Amino acid sequence: MKKSTLLALFAAAVMNLNATDLWTGSKQVSWENGGIDIEAAMFADAQPGQKIVVTFTGASDGIEFKLLEVWDHLAGSREAAWIGGDGTFEQFLTPAAITGLKEHGLQVIGANFTCTKVELLDGKEALKDGYTIWTGYFWADEWSTLELYKEGYADADFNKATAIRFYSEAAGSDYVLNFKEDWADWGHIADHNSMTNGEGYKELTLTNELRTRLAGANHWMIQFNKEGLAPFNVTDIVLVGDFATAIENTVAESKATKIIRDGQIRILKGDKTYNVLGVEMK
Repeated sequence: MKKSTLLALFAAAVMNLNATDLWTGSKQVSWENGGIDIEAAMFADAQPGQKIVVTFTGASDGIEFKLLEVWDHLAGSREAAWIGGDGTFEQFLTPAAITGLKEHGLQVIGANFTCTKVELLDGKEALKDGYTIWTGYFWADEWSTLELYKEGYADADFNKATAIRFYSEAAGSDYVLNFKEDWADWGHIADHNSMTNGEGYKELTLTNELRTRLAGANHWMIQFNKEGLAPFNVTDIVLVGDFATAIENTVAESKATKIIRDGQIRILKGDKTYNVLGVEMK
């Protein structure tokens, strides 16, 4: 077997080991016809940082992720997550999302699209230090608003939080950031003028008043305007303070590792060993 072919097989095997088809088929999703229901057992091995990927056609509205039985929104999911035409939508998983999925399972729902596949795939190897409210990739251009359901921060202990960080891949810090809970004047919480700039993030220091307000808000609205910068991805919204470290938030320990055993390539994942074709070795 050629070396290049062997490497290709190995890469495919690693990908397959870290991918799960949660649902396949063809279903018209709508409020009238219902959504795609996925039982909690399917998320038994899910890890923070991984992503749910929904493949769809014919979309003309939004997509929502809800927990079965309780019907809360999935922690870290976006409000006003519009989709259109044919494509895919990625929902990255926070630690709070993993807890909800393993306890209740998932419903993928929306007003109008045909779903053809729901997958659980590797996403980010490690999350940021702190309590992750949201993680993913949100494109910030001109007055782009990331809207988050309250379930993303409902279980956060704000007494442990000293600040909130808004991470991005912006080429500089000269962009507008407005933090709101409503579009009305009273809904303005803070903006970039009251924040400090760190390496790859803007940080808002939290007072007792802000902690109370953020915890009680019905939803968060984080608005960006690129100003003179090129458009960029927003990647994480994180509470920092007395919370977990990035090592504790990683999925790296659960990923497959390549080894050589008896002259053959083997793949370790958890307490199991696989060959390059993804077949478990007993």
